[in-house]
Amino acid sequence: MRHKATEPVGFRSVDVVMTALSNLFSWLVTALFGVLFLLLVYESWAIITHHTPITDYVRPAVHDHPAWAFIVAVVVGILLGHFLWGPARGRTSPGGGQT
Repeated sequence: MRHKATEPVGFRSVDVVMTALSNLFSWLVTALFGVLFLLLVYESWAIITHHTPITDYVRPAVHDHPAWAFIVAVVVGILLGHFLWGPARGRTSPGGGQT
């Protein structure tokens, strides 16, 4: 089988790997949001039914280990800033162009 002149050899395998990695990333993000949703549902249920909410476990941990809480807050802030306010270029940019 001969390859087309417009498609260099090896690009197809790279496309398959990139598609697989993109799909894996999408599933992981979806799972993360699913877990966050379930945690929020549990927190709401615990507050409504007067059970111990997750907040009552997090506050003492933050008071016992403030350095770790600061590190986690910085990492979460960096990740949110990167994904929400990153440069507007590439496939997902409003212009839609590749730069």
